[in-house]
Amino acid sequence: MQDGKTFLHRTLEAKAALDALFKVGDLVIAMLAAAVAYVIHFGMVAISPHERSIIGLLVLYGLLCFSLSPLYRQWRSRPFLRCVGMLLLVWTGVFSLFATHALVVGSSDSVPVPWLLTWFVLGYTGLVGWRIVVRARMHVLRAKGIDRQRVVVVGLRAPVLKLHRHLKARNGSGIEIIGYFASHEDIPTPRHSDKPRKLGALDALDTYLSANHHSLEQVWVSLPLSDTGEVKKLLKLLERYPVPVKLVPDIHGFSMLNPTVEQIGPVPVINLRQGLVKGNYMVAKRVEDLVVASIAVLALMPLFLVLAIGVKLSSPGPVLFRQRRHGQGGKEFWMLKFRSMKVHQESVGTIVQATRGDPRVTRFGAFLRRTSLDELPQFFNVLGGSMSVVGPRPHAVQHNNHYERLIERYMHRHYVKPGITGWAQVHGLRGETPELRSMKKRVQYDIDYIRRWSPGLDMAIIVMTVAKVLGQKSAY
Repeated sequence: MQDGKTFLHRTLEAKAALDALFKVGDLVIAMLAAAVAYVIHFGMVAISPHERSIIGLLVLYGLLCFSLSPLYRQWRSRPFLRCVGMLLLVWTGVFSLFATHALVVGSSDSVPVPWLLTWFVLGYTGLVGWRIVVRARMHVLRAKGIDRQRVVVVGLRAPVLKLHRHLKARNGSGIEIIGYFASHEDIPTPRHSDKPRKLGALDALDTYLSANHHSLEQVWVSLPLSDTGEVKKLLKLLERYPVPVKLVPDIHGFSMLNPTVEQIGPVPVINLRQGLVKGNYMVAKRVEDLVVASIAVLALMPLFLVLAIGVKLSSPGPVLFRQRRHGQGGKEFWMLKFRSMKVHQESVGTIVQATRGDPRVTRFGAFLRRTSLDELPQFFNVLGGSMSVVGPRPHAVQHNNHYERLIERYMHRHYVKPGITGWAQVHGLRGETPELRSMKKRVQYDIDYIRRWSPGLDMAIIVMTVAKVLGQKSAY
């Protein structure tokens, strides 16, 4: 028994030590990269007070960005490529915040840019290398049985089978389902199906825990919510063993979106439908939006001027076209575009989508729509907070009112801010939607994006937008 306790303590201590080492290593590598970059550009010269203040500010912004981002949350189970992609976004955000600070206080002329660029490259390379080292150490610990959570499941319901397949596909998660104890409410499964090992019937659970609970990290209860008597009886049994217990409820038919559990006062509450799961995620996405939109507006300002002149010369009317769209929470906002059509009057309450050869579209407007340049003013919507760079495309108010009655979970798109580009658009679902199935498929991609959101996914969509969307011809 003592050996079991010692092993559990070693596991918890190893995990805590690895977490602390991971974060401290990031700080040390960032500082080391600054020093190496300084020596490369200035030689072995004492660092001046001005350079020390730059290092201090960047370290401060680094601590801020790294702590607010989801970089350290669930890092063990995150795929490595997604991890380094998120790291690149956060590391870029650190230097972007410093650049903004330098511009605001008017000290940008005295900032040694070559040194900072070298620091950026060396720091990112070092941080990626450090993650390779930490993950290698993590695999060594898990090979010894440390930093691995052993789980026993009571009951075999659909969520347990999904979890089992998910964990088997991701060996780096560190969670191992040892097996399950069968209940009379288990779902039927084929004899040779992929499922956890059966450890016995429910009445054998007490004997098993008595002998093995010191080497277990968790017990998962997966019984029907309707069978409250059996659940209470089981929880009473588990009170004898100081093993963390999790409830895995079968709520498959509840039309969920990013479900979580939180504590409101003394009451635990299950969130069935929501947008981005944590508040910090929303902060990270807002920082990402401000950085990307600010860079885009500054870099594209000459192009904005040229396109505005082109629109003005193409036909009489304003340069910008405004249209009411539904945003986050279903709130209406005015979305901006470069005007691509001749000024015309539509029937009240109806909006006719542009089609191929639409006579309302000007020649210059056709070019804008084909290249998606008409969407560029939406970066000002992003800066104003009504849109994101990446998210479900906002539809006209009339279209929303039409489709929400025809497509299941259509309004789930409004749990997040709409975007200039999105997961559906980079898969070719943009422009005219003459068939209902086209819109259904677009909605499926939008909901998938909300479920899977990460800074790395946003950056991938931005890159795919440049590579695919701007060159395709499905917008008229």
